Amino acid sequence: MIGEREFGVLNPMIPALYEAAISPELWKERLDWLTGVLRSKNIVLVRIENIRPEISDYSFHANSWITPEMTAEYLRLGLNNNDGSAYFHQLELYEFSVGDEMRHRNGDMSPSRFYPWLEKVTGCNLAAGLCLSNDPSGYDILTTHYRDDGPFVPHEAASMLRIIGPHLTKVLEMNRPVNLLRHRYGAFLDVLDRLRIGVGIVTAGSELVLANEEFNRIVSTGDSLMLGAGASLSARDDHDARFLRDAILKLSRKDQLSTTSQSIRLGSRINENSAYLLDLSPLRETRGAFGGQFSGVLVTVVDPFWYTDLNVGLMRQHYKLTATEIDVFDAVLRGLSNNDIADHLGKGRETVKSQLASIFRKTGANDRLELVRLAVQLIIPLNDDGETRKPGIGRGF
Repeated sequence: MIGEREFGVLNPMIPALYEAAISPELWKERLDWLTGVLRSKNIVLVRIENIRPEISDYSFHANSWITPEMTAEYLRLGLNNNDGSAYFHQLELYEFSVGDEMRHRNGDMSPSRFYPWLEKVTGCNLAAGLCLSNDPSGYDILTTHYRDDGPFVPHEAASMLRIIGPHLTKVLEMNRPVNLLRHRYGAFLDVLDRLRIGVGIVTAGSELVLANEEFNRIVSTGDSLMLGAGASLSARDDHDARFLRDAILKLSRKDQLSTTSQSIRLGSRINENSAYLLDLSPLRETRGAFGGQFSGVLVTVVDPFWYTDLNVGLMRQHYKLTATEIDVFDAVLRGLSNNDIADHLGKGRETVKSQLASIFRKTGANDRLELVRLAVQLIIPLNDDGETRKPGIGRGF
C-alpha cells in the first residue's frame, strides 16, 4: 500500500515528467529522480516499435548513470536478444518481471549472457522490467537494475509505478512525435543553421517542440519574436502575437484541406524599415507516420539584420536577371534602402528604383519581403543522398 509519504514524494514530480515530453534533454534528470524513488541503480525507458522502427532508434531514455559507451557495447554484444525485454509486452501494465522470469516462461533456458555483463559494468546482478504501454504499433518498457542485497524491492516499486506509471505512459506517447520530428528534420535544421535561416516546429497551440540554433538565436534577441510560458512562440507586439497564434491554429487544423503557406511580417523595434519574415507551412502526418498524434506548423524566419547569401546562378537561370539586377537584389537582402543601394553601387536613385521594379516584375514579387522569401527558397540545397541510419535499439537495456 502507498501511504501519504509516497504520495507526497510522487505528486510534485508528475508535472515535471510532462516537461520531458517536448524537452528530451530533461529525461536524465527526471529519471535520476525516479531511480532514487525506486531505490534502484539506474532506469532505462525504450520504445519497441513494430510499425515505425525509426522511432525506436530515437525513443531511448536513460538516467545519467548510463553512458553512451555502455549502450553501444550492449548493442554490439547482442545482449538485447538475451535480457528478456522482448517479452515484457506480455505483462500486465506496471507489473514487474524480475530476472529471467519472462525469458524462461517463453522457453529460452539458455545461460544468461546479459547478467554477467551487467554486473561487470554496473555492479548490479539483477534487473526488473515492466510494460508501460502495449498496442499493435509497439510497446514502451521500463527496466531498472539493482543488487539482490540492496534497498530496491520490486513489489514496492511496482506499487509506486501504479501511481506514476500512467503518467509515464502518457509522457512517452507525447514524446514519440517529438522524437520522430527530430529524426526527420534534425539534419535539415542543421543545414539551415549554416545558411542563417531559422526553422522551428510548433504545435497547434504554438508550443515550440523543435528548433535550430538560428531560430533560437533570433528569439533570444528579443526584437520581435519571443517564447512565452510553456515554450509558446509569440510576438512582442500584442496585435502580432494574436495574429501569429491564430495563423498557427488555422494552419495546423486537421480538418483544413488547404495546404497554403502563410507569410507574416513582424516589424523590428530596432529599425522600423526592417522586418522579420515568418513563413508558416502546415506540417501534418502522412499515412499515420506520427500515429495520428501530431499536427502543427513549420515556421521559417529570416532575420533582416543577418545577411543571407544569394544563389546567383539560380537567380539568373530562373528569372533572367541581369548582373546589375542581381547586385540590387543582393543589396536588398543586406537590408539597404534605395538610397543606400544607389550609394553602394554608385548609381542614380531613379536607376535603382527602375532596376528594382524590373526585379519585381521578373520574379513576381510584390515587395522586398517577398524578395527575401524568394531568396530563402532558392538557397536551400537539395540533397538526394540517402541518410545513414543509426543502429536501432531493438530491445530494452
